[in-house]
Amino acid sequence: MCIRLFLPLAAAVLFAASSCKKDDPESSLPKATQEGKGTGGFLLDGKALVPKASSISTGRPVNGYWRKTRGGRSLDLSLRQFSVQEDWGVGFYLPDIRQPGTFLLNLAPTYLTPQFNPGYGQYYRSRPDPDRDAYTGPDAPGRLIITRFDTVNNIVSGTFEMSPREVSTNAGITITQGRFDLRFER
Repeated sequence: MCIRLFLPLAAAVLFAASSCKKDDPESSLPKATQEGKGTGGFLLDGKALVPKASSISTGRPVNGYWRKTRGGRSLDLSLRQFSVQEDWGVGFYLPDIRQPGTFLLNLAPTYLTPQFNPGYGQYYRSRPDPDRDAYTGPDAPGRLIITRFDTVNNIVSGTFEMSPREVSTNAGITITQGRFDLRFER
């Protein structure tokens, strides 16, 4: 008699545990690694977004560039989905980076003199509608944490969160649980 009562209870507990994991958007994100795997993702207003390669896109969906500039060695990072159904992404710019650390993104980018930009984060989308273009700034903070910055193997890894505001409407967006792990180009 105890076994007949226990089996349905055990099945219900297993079903509840497995359905909770499926409903958790963070479980859809790639693990936070530091090996240059070319992975990344984030939660946008609680919804998981993970870029994937597309037949109409030639670039890598997660990429970065470390270049010599007037101000030092700048780092550009992007996680992007480009397909017929979706065109969105996040990007980061750091004007001078030489080692891992925490970078606050709380200054407004300068559009007229981009070579003198402070560090900033951006979220953009053109498909599905409506278009969005949002940046970090004084009233829209963000934080980029570089956990590995390996200039020998060209690997950069880390996490991010930000609350950028749209340029045209000043509407806020919430990005949390962001992570990336990639090999950058020089």
